[in-house]
Amino acid sequence: MMITRKTLLLAATAVCAIPTTAPAQTAPVSQTSDTLSAVALADNAKEIIVTARKKEERLVDVPLTISVVGAEAIDRANLDNISGIATQTPGFSFKQGFGRTGGGGGAGVRPSIRGMSSIVGQPNAAFFIDGIFVSDNISSYQLDNIERVEVIKGPQSALFGRGTFAGAINYVTRKPTNEFTGRARLTVGQYDNLELSGYISGPIIKDVLLFEINARSYNFGGDYKNAASGKLDLGDQHSTNVGGRLLFKPADAFEAIASFGFSKDQDTAYVYNPQGSLKNNCFAPPIIATVPFPRTNTSRRGFYCGEIKTLPSYFANNDALAERGYHGLDRKFYRANLVLTYTTEGGTTLTSNTSYNHNYSITGQDNATLVTAVPSFAINGSTNQDSSQEFRLASPQDKRIRGAFGAYLYNEDVLPGFEVNAATNTRRPYDSPNGVRSKSVFGMLEGDVTEQLTVSAEARQQYDRIIGSKRVLGPVGGPPAAAINVKEKKFDALLPRFTARYKIHENLNVYATAAKGNKPGGFNTFPTDATAADIATFTSAGFATFDEESAWSYELGVKGRRGGVNFAIAGFYTDWSKQQLSRGEAYTRLSGTPNSVTFIQNAGQSQIKGFEIDLSGKPAPWLYLRAAYAFVDARFTRFYDDTTEEIYDTDGRPGFIKGVRNPLDVDGLEGDVSGNRLPQTPQHQATITADITHPINDKLSFLFRSDLAYESKRYSQVDNLNWAGDSFNLNASLGLQSSNWTINLFARNLLQDRTPLVVSRVLDFNRLMTRVNPLTGLNQTTFFRDFFVSAPRKRQFGINASYKF
Repeated sequence: MMITRKTLLLAATAVCAIPTTAPAQTAPVSQTSDTLSAVALADNAKEIIVTARKKEERLVDVPLTISVVGAEAIDRANLDNISGIATQTPGFSFKQGFGRTGGGGGAGVRPSIRGMSSIVGQPNAAFFIDGIFVSDNISSYQLDNIERVEVIKGPQSALFGRGTFAGAINYVTRKPTNEFTGRARLTVGQYDNLELSGYISGPIIKDVLLFEINARSYNFGGDYKNAASGKLDLGDQHSTNVGGRLLFKPADAFEAIASFGFSKDQDTAYVYNPQGSLKNNCFAPPIIATVPFPRTNTSRRGFYCGEIKTLPSYFANNDALAERGYHGLDRKFYRANLVLTYTTEGGTTLTSNTSYNHNYSITGQDNATLVTAVPSFAINGSTNQDSSQEFRLASPQDKRIRGAFGAYLYNEDVLPGFEVNAATNTRRPYDSPNGVRSKSVFGMLEGDVTEQLTVSAEARQQYDRIIGSKRVLGPVGGPPAAAINVKEKKFDALLPRFTARYKIHENLNVYATAAKGNKPGGFNTFPTDATAADIATFTSAGFATFDEESAWSYELGVKGRRGGVNFAIAGFYTDWSKQQLSRGEAYTRLSGTPNSVTFIQNAGQSQIKGFEIDLSGKPAPWLYLRAAYAFVDARFTRFYDDTTEEIYDTDGRPGFIKGVRNPLDVDGLEGDVSGNRLPQTPQHQATITADITHPINDKLSFLFRSDLAYESKRYSQVDNLNWAGDSFNLNASLGLQSSNWTINLFARNLLQDRTPLVVSRVLDFNRLMTRVNPLTGLNQTTFFRDFFVSAPRKRQFGINASYKF
């Protein structure tokens, strides 16, 4: 569907004109929260309380940019995962282009906050559940037990720790209630979409011991026909979630909350295929011979320039994979944590937060690039576990000078796993000592200089030890072979944040912040099937390790309420050093066939400038309107990318060798990407919401809601030569609501947006060629360049109904 700017304006006008569901704005935040700007929504609304600084504060008073998506908005907007949360939050982009695979960042998880995106490796923003770090893909986490989601923008390293220097996304779950309450919710939609969820909460011993149990069963049958089988099974997802909490409060001074969760996911292949190197339209390699296959005297492999669109058809050999006993994803995840809080008579609070997570997953990737090709499966099993312990001491928060201090320990381990020989369908195990050991101390000191001016200083001293190794596959059916080349690297950083807030009046604040964040470095994994010569080349080129990245970020903002309009306006600037980006390198397998591997490399320097505006209000008691916009200008200021040089290369000689200018290079420095935009992040984002609840009588209300989310184009790589275009996602719903039940008809992706979720630079494994290896200057057998393209979910209609008591 071709969408013009005129179409967007018409759609936006229609969204604001359509009657839609209004949030229940007088409900306490402990029971329901709505899609909020940075202030309370109405004069009679109870204050919105957040915990972005590890203490309860009014949202309007926090000197940070925080977007909150509450339980009411999650229901009304029919959100079912983190991608939907992102559509409500300009400045935060999350594209689920690789299904629900992956954890810890990279291909499976790409959160981008204010332009700070990642392509491989750990993400630049971290996910938390009740303040507990989530190391796995959070896409399948159920939203039915959520009180609110807080998206905190800008570096949060001082209080949240490692990996949060772009921001933090914190899922805040409900506390058990002192009265028996519960809800059941059913969703039925196109493409075999069936979801049943519910919870029950209440007292075991009134006022002393409370509980909640929640569960969810989710099925989505896939919305793309599989060109390999004719089945409608691409994008098929199944999940089962079970969770619970116990709240023990034997006295006013002490509280203990124990939480547990279990999730099981089983998916087929996600919607992701190559467009084929025959579509390449620029920088074709000059061919000087064609036998036994094309040969060039440069490093070029061809390229595609311009907008890349979703493909006319997609495929994966799901049936053949299932015959081997595997799927695209099989995952089991266990979570548990215990929070103990003791408060003295004077108001001093001591908190202990203990957590444990265990993830076991098997992924099956079909690397075949042609529908008729024999399946080319990569099947891997892995187990990860992590544990953390935090102690925090906070002084009374009603004093003029107040503070909090704490210590944090985090351990992450990669346990033994396996790889499957697809030809024989046999498992070969491996051992893995890889992991993370992190410890830190942190603190915050805040004081009221005057009745209007408040200043604070926060800091975290962090120590990280990263452990890496080379995997060695053991014999079929035998014990894992011991890993070799076990190595470790240590990082330490002081991560401060300074804030100042000036209260003009009760509901109007101006604030300024300056903060530093970091993400530790680590080790690249060399392929286990590479020749010794290639391993030596990679080692000599410095690919074995990559460095820490860091950023200083500055923000100036104002938020409040005037004349019935809630507003939050912020401008920001980030100076980012050594961001971790990807580079692909070809190599030769031990069998003599070519292959490729992706490494993490450090870029030079980047700068990000931008601003955000969030406006909301109720022009009528039955009508709620919101408009939010984020502009992000994220560019490299200094970065020479060797992979980009290969695209333009005409002489077969690299511009630099191990960081030193190559005197033999005569075609110039084609790899300088200074001034280019950062990849995988939009420059513009906007959200427009209209939400109405209109009484029909004293027992029944009519509901209608619509949300339009816009993102501008996203470059696939640092070369800025191709991109995924603008996306427009319009969702709408209408229904009826009583005091106990709600029924809604809904539509997702009403405009049938087909913009790719992700475009990835890869190789076309069906077209061999010989080129000059820029690392060695020797001829190398490799492949033409290609691009994989993932597709969004199609338009979907459905109905949901809920009953609460």
